[in-house]
Amino acid sequence: MTPPIEYDPDAVHTSVLTFRWVVRRTGDDAQYEASGTCPVCTCPMTRTWVFGQPPVAKGGFFNRREEPGPAPFHTLCQCRTLHMNRPASEPRGCGALLTIAAPPSPGQSGATP
Repeated sequence: MTPPIEYDPDAVHTSVLTFRWVVRRTGDDAQYEASGTCPVCTCPMTRTWVFGQPPVAKGGFFNRREEPGPAPFHTLCQCRTLHMNRPASEPRGCGALLTIAAPPSPGQSGATP
């Protein structure tokens, strides 16, 4: 039996991870979904991003990307495993901050239209 994994809000995985990307399009809208394994807790996880959100009332995109672009993505672990001492305000994850490589351009493998 494996020991329980503690929730750690200070955990950071600095190297860029390669996750599997799936792109779902509905008309002009697109959802980008990255799936892989969190290297900190070793649990599978999936994270979804939506781009091109309408701007906020005062202008801008409220710290959201307008499009995917080549820059890496940052996210907290989004696994569904129950980790010890995870705060009730955090419904998912082990608390680790992860860096995920950007999705491949549409002509490369890994992205699905």
